Amino acid sequence: MIIIIDYGSGNLRSIQKSFERFYSDVRISNDINLIEQAHGLILPGVGSFGDAIKELARYNLIDALRKIFKHVPTMGICLGMQLFFSRSEESFGIGGLDVIPGEVIKLNSNETIRIPHTGWNRLIPTSEPYFLGYAYFNHSYYCLPNEKKLCITYFNHGKSIPAIIVKDQLIGVQFHPEKSKNVGDNIIKYFISMLRGS
Repeated sequence: MIIIIDYGSGNLRSIQKSFERFYSDVRISNDINLIEQAHGLILPGVGSFGDAIKELARYNLIDALRKIFKHVPTMGICLGMQLFFSRSEESFGIGGLDVIPGEVIKLNSNETIRIPHTGWNRLIPTSEPYFLGYAYFNHSYYCLPNEKKLCITYFNHGKSIPAIIVKDQLIGVQFHPEKSKNVGDNIIKYFISMLRGS
């Protein structure tokens, strides 16, 4: 069973449909009892860092998720990946889940680089597993882990920016796999392989 964690973020149904193409039991829930039974978790995200943390707190999920993430494969998508981190420039004074030490930084805009960054970018893998192709992004902030080796894939948007970060059983993607066609399918299938091997 894969649980997509529902804390009021949008886009849950399209994520569910994408994962259901490769895995039969994908549910949307914020029931901690069900979350604790899951073989894999998806932490989605559309919106702001601070609001998302407040909603997770409102559902009494923060401490529970920190414990569960230690042994359950979990994918963070876009803002969901950013929530793994210690803090964000988007919401000063509000701590993140802090399961990946580091911070979330605002993209800099100029005449050629605009934010939010919306559209397709080529992935540049630096270590295994390799994900090649173009992915769809829609964001104004990016993740900067303290351990640079955790970033296995970058993309260019004025500079090299982390696209995929892996730490133990956590995998974070800055792009939207549910909108990224072949690349999205490959990352979903890789995540499901993590479940079957666990």
